[in-house]
Amino acid sequence: MARKILTEPSRTLMEYRLLPGLTTPASTIDSISLQTPLVWPRKALPAPQLRIPIVAAAMQAVSGPRLAITMARLGGVAFLFGSQGSADQAAMVAAVKEADVDSELALLDARGRLLAAAAINTHDYEERLPGLIAAGVDAVCLDSSDGHSFYQGNALRWIAERYPDLHLMGGNVITGRGFDYLVEHGAQAVKVGMGGGSICITQEQKGTGRGLATSVIDVVTARDRHREKTGHHIPIVADGGLGTARDVIVALALGADYVMMGRFFAGVDESPNPVTAVAGRPLKAYWGEGSARAQSWKSLRYNQGLFVEGVEGYVDAIGPLAPLLADTLAKIRAAMSSCGCSSIRQLQEEAELELVSALSIREGEAHDILRLPEGSQ
Repeated sequence: MARKILTEPSRTLMEYRLLPGLTTPASTIDSISLQTPLVWPRKALPAPQLRIPIVAAAMQAVSGPRLAITMARLGGVAFLFGSQGSADQAAMVAAVKEADVDSELALLDARGRLLAAAAINTHDYEERLPGLIAAGVDAVCLDSSDGHSFYQGNALRWIAERYPDLHLMGGNVITGRGFDYLVEHGAQAVKVGMGGGSICITQEQKGTGRGLATSVIDVVTARDRHREKTGHHIPIVADGGLGTARDVIVALALGADYVMMGRFFAGVDESPNPVTAVAGRPLKAYWGEGSARAQSWKSLRYNQGLFVEGVEGYVDAIGPLAPLLADTLAKIRAAMSSCGCSSIRQLQEEAELELVSALSIREGEAHDILRLPEGSQ
């Protein structure tokens, strides 16, 4: 028999709803701050503060330099994908650092340049990092489908010792034990999630994974224990399967400090892929880093190359990022206002959530009408 068998099912973000609190003048929509820490600073120097609680995933189909520049100008970050040659990735970092700063919302480094972040793996980080550092990278994420590993622990410790000024994220994990391990080895932020992404089939292929809501709850519980003991608030990043403002606000209320999304960004103009017309419908290709299309790099991230853990498909082409992001952030602020919370930290501490039934979810959607297409009136 297995050492531990949990009989309570793991839960997804979709299964939770927020209960409203008292909206006050301090928590009106215009008063709400979405600022959140990118990492816990290793040194006395302040860590970067994201202006929005959303970052873009390190994926070939998502985070190229154009999206990274746009996200930094809008107050966020896109993690430049590591499934490419070291020189090519360093060139992407340099492109972000050299872009013109033309926004008051822009996320900047100490020299007034756009903030740049990149993903790395546990195989070639010793060779890859010098080029990224020379190009001006501010933060890196050790990117793995299962970050609770000896290899990631070694990499975190090696990087933290040699590059103490580099902001360092570890992941992915789905348990409190995984969080403790990564932080013990030097992670300043921890990414949470396994198998929930729209193009991820890790759970289907290997039987490993967990609902994202339960994963966040378990990891946040460990994080809060760590904060009580040390005074260090290690940011938690919910990753995988988030696609709407509802998903984001629930993840934040459960204790995540920000979220990482892929599909959300894949259809915007700034993502790398061209628009393709399929039966007259404008689409953009989207694939997972563990898919056959990314096969040549999959073994570096997933520690195997015998089978796939991701698929390839299409998403709707939806135009520029800025309007999509503005709409999403407006909904997040509105939800926080309804909860009577003016900051993400207050939301984490005071929000009330309820587990809902399948019928309750259906009731909360449009139903029992002949619905007109959007814009048909």
